Amino acid sequence: MFIRATRVQTPPDKLQEAIENFETNTVKRFRATPGNVGVFLMVNRETGAGLGVTYWESAKALAASEQVGVEGRTQAIRTVPGTQIVNVDRAEVMIMDRTGAPQTGTFSRLVLVNADPEKVDAAVQHIRNHTLPILKTLKGYRATIVTIDRTLGRLSASTVWASKADLDASESKIAGPRAEAAKIAGAGPHDVSVEIFESVVVSMSESAVQATTTA
Repeated sequence: MFIRATRVQTPPDKLQEAIENFETNTVKRFRATPGNVGVFLMVNRETGAGLGVTYWESAKALAASEQVGVEGRTQAIRTVPGTQIVNVDRAEVMIMDRTGAPQTGTFSRLVLVNADPEKVDAAVQHIRNHTLPILKTLKGYRATIVTIDRTLGRLSASTVWASKADLDASESKIAGPRAEAAKIAGAGPHDVSVEIFESVVVSMSESAVQATTTA
């Protein structure tokens, strides 16, 4: 599975308008595109930062949807005044662990690591074997999604929690494992960023949920 993640900045007072536009127009546009298996929007209500993520069944489907992506971004800029596209990333999904179907109202801790391209696979293996078992024992844990861009050597790890309180409580348990994974990835102290988002729009194919959900 592959993703396209579009980082958007919207004036905080226009954020609800942006969410409604995404839910009304963007989801419909992408879900009607061949090969799409999911569309998500996460936001930071205080800063107006947003991350729109589309999931694709293959690299071929992702590539074929590029024009649809351009149209969606253009429409968002025109519809919501002050909206800016910060960047667009594409990556391969390496880990997708879920305790159930994705839902709105959950909170995600997004960790971005600028890594050594030759070491990202070792970091993913470490997360799968050592970090994920810890995460699955913590209260409120809902999901872990890990993606990599092999060309840039960028690793993204998002953990999803039932509430902001559960997310906050988990930090002391995973700060160490996160640092260890970053070290294995060849990242320096300034190569790791951590952001918090709320899931506000979720649409995923039932087949994709069933294929990636674990008990």
